[in-house]
Amino acid sequence: MTDKEKFNNFTDFSDEELISLIRNGCNAAFDELACRFRKTVSALSANYYSEALTKDDWFQEGMIGFILAVRTFDESKKASFATYASVCISNKLKSVWKKANSRANTPLNDSIEFDDSTVPPEKSPEENYIETENYRFFTECFMNELSETEKKVISYYLAGFSYAEVAEKLGMTEKAVDNALYRVKTKLRKALKM
Repeated sequence: MTDKEKFNNFTDFSDEELISLIRNGCNAAFDELACRFRKTVSALSANYYSEALTKDDWFQEGMIGFILAVRTFDESKKASFATYASVCISNKLKSVWKKANSRANTPLNDSIEFDDSTVPPEKSPEENYIETENYRFFTECFMNELSETEKKVISYYLAGFSYAEVAEKLGMTEKAVDNALYRVKTKLRKALKM
């Protein structure tokens, strides 16, 4: 069964089950989990502003926080992945906001605090389906832009391996791993701006 065929069967899996599959190298499980958390990333990233960053930049930074959550989630801590991911995404966005605004010397009160009233209203099942399918299409297209090396590097990285471990597994230097991850982030940033 191909990743694409397996992808359609992941809707009944819990977030934690998907994390386990991701750590075993299943890219399709990551696609499913990313689709589930797209709304969360959108809602959280929409509450930040900086003249130096666009809305898409904020969304991308939120996705980096999501990837970090996937990489570092520990089931033994008794928190759900949803809770943990929200904290990781928020922390990443706050960190970027502080950096962006300190560079621009913008007063701290220019930020927009997270407020439940700013979360968009629930969408209809049809709208949710269309949004999910669009996101899956985007993810598949983005993955097709990556080289085989970049796909392997991001797979191991998301599975929680360190740069040194990825380098050893793929017979690369740590610098080459770092460069591959940088290229993945650059391609993601470019894809999000299209």
